[in-house]
Amino acid sequence: MKVSTPPQPRLPRPARQLLEHAGLRSSLPRLNILDALVICGKATAVELHAYLEEPGLPISLSCVSQTLRRLHLSGLLERDTNKRYSLAPGAVAAMGKSNELH
Repeated sequence: MKVSTPPQPRLPRPARQLLEHAGLRSSLPRLNILDALVICGKATAVELHAYLEEPGLPISLSCVSQTLRRLHLSGLLERDTNKRYSLAPGAVAAMGKSNELH
């Protein structure tokens, strides 16, 4: 007899809360890119694409580029003159507060 376990509640994900706070829909590419930027710090679209593809996440370079551009326009990311993206200071602070709550 197979015993099923009850579904586990989803743990809060700081990136998801950050997107919701910014009024953006949570999508897997956005969540993965924000999570990767937390780990990598600064990265170009090509660097992030390579980082995300390494564990086998199916994502195209154009999807990474478009997502970065949209997150930058929303104010969640900063972009330097070398086209390297990083979390905006306000986003970093919001993610830190989210982590403190959980």
